[in-house]
Amino acid sequence: MIIEYESQHELNPSLWLGHELRPKVRIGLIKIAKAFYDFLEVDVDILDVILIGSNANYNWTRWSDIDLHVVINYMNVGDNMHIVSNYMHAKKSVWNVNYPLQYQGMNIELYAQDSNQELHSSVGIFSLMHNKWLNQPNAEQISIDDAAIQNKTEPYEFEIDSLKDTDPQADKKIASIKQRLRHLRQTGLDTEGEYSIENMAYKHLRNHGYLERLKQLEQKIKRGRLSLEHAVNELDVPAMANNAKDQVKKFVGAIKTETSETKQAMTMLLQHLNGDKLTPEQWKWVRNQMKDVIKLLGLTTMAIAPGGALVAMLAKVLKADKYMLPSSMQPDDHKEITEELIMHITGKKKLEKSGWDNIIKKTSAVVDPMGQWNHPGKCTMIQTPYGGITMRNVPHPVLGIDDTGHMLMMQPEHDYKFPGQDVFEIPHTAQYQTMIMQLTNTANNGSIYAK
Repeated sequence: MIIEYESQHELNPSLWLGHELRPKVRIGLIKIAKAFYDFLEVDVDILDVILIGSNANYNWTRWSDIDLHVVINYMNVGDNMHIVSNYMHAKKSVWNVNYPLQYQGMNIELYAQDSNQELHSSVGIFSLMHNKWLNQPNAEQISIDDAAIQNKTEPYEFEIDSLKDTDPQADKKIASIKQRLRHLRQTGLDTEGEYSIENMAYKHLRNHGYLERLKQLEQKIKRGRLSLEHAVNELDVPAMANNAKDQVKKFVGAIKTETSETKQAMTMLLQHLNGDKLTPEQWKWVRNQMKDVIKLLGLTTMAIAPGGALVAMLAKVLKADKYMLPSSMQPDDHKEITEELIMHITGKKKLEKSGWDNIIKKTSAVVDPMGQWNHPGKCTMIQTPYGGITMRNVPHPVLGIDDTGHMLMMQPEHDYKFPGQDVFEIPHTAQYQTMIMQLTNTANNGSIYAK
């Protein structure tokens, strides 16, 4: 099926100067595409980075998505194309939830496109790597075929098919999908109404039951929570309180025989109960560290009642899952690096170049002035002559330590200034949770530099 309709008389001036992509826009989109490619974690070459969709054609509005595709050869990723395709959709889904990027109100949609995929001959395609049109659009009319609609719907279908009511981030994922679907439809209606590609994609999802499934899943999650809250309110509190002392005694006894990571997980859990809430990523790390203790004790429920507060079914909350703590460091390396950084921030022994080189090597850190922008979630070394660092569009806190020993916990969407010129960045993720806590605890107990 081919749909043809009238279009605008020029390309989106926010992105284009005539038929030339604005230089700053092109550089910015290439940086974002590179960050997305790193996020994919695949050992294949980038063949191109292309801009397609409404913003590479004449049927744009100020709300149209910026469809940015990183082109790779799926066959070089793996032999099973179904698995590779699902992996790419899954990565896109996780990226959309954690990195909802926009430019002047337009969502930036990233996707890893197979180089063997053929696009309709009328679709505008602009190569950012080569800074030229691969297929220049026609201002008179736009043609859209079924493949273009399918390209829009497939990522949503995969995300909705993958949703589970047991996922602790299910609410966040559903909210993200609903927001993007509302934006998708409104964009289409604002352009060419009923026959726009966006509205056709929305109708496809609705007609095939995906919107209804999303609604039912959301209702199921809400009902489950109401049921749980009702069950907790009906718990026999006195009986659980009497049993709590024995359970806590057994639990603490088991913790004492475990590793420092498990003890650290228990500390984080107690801090969570006292109001310092854990992030979903930290919850995964805590679960992984404590699952063996829970399994060893055979606990099905556990109560802790400081000040009358009751936490029931702790074993259910800390149930083991498939999450494996990612780590490029061995425990001995971790300990050595932490000790060296502690000596540095307390002023007892400043790190020299060889010391920094050793830390960079053992953390697999990347030396790049773009830091977390280019390498989200990895340790990075930023070399900046002015000591200034921006956390704009960085999704997680980052601990920064400069070459003078100054240390700052940097929060997203803020700017920071260091007296030194080289700043080592440790992302506040599960992988480096223990290291960061040890460094900050040391800082709070004696560093004259840390803030």
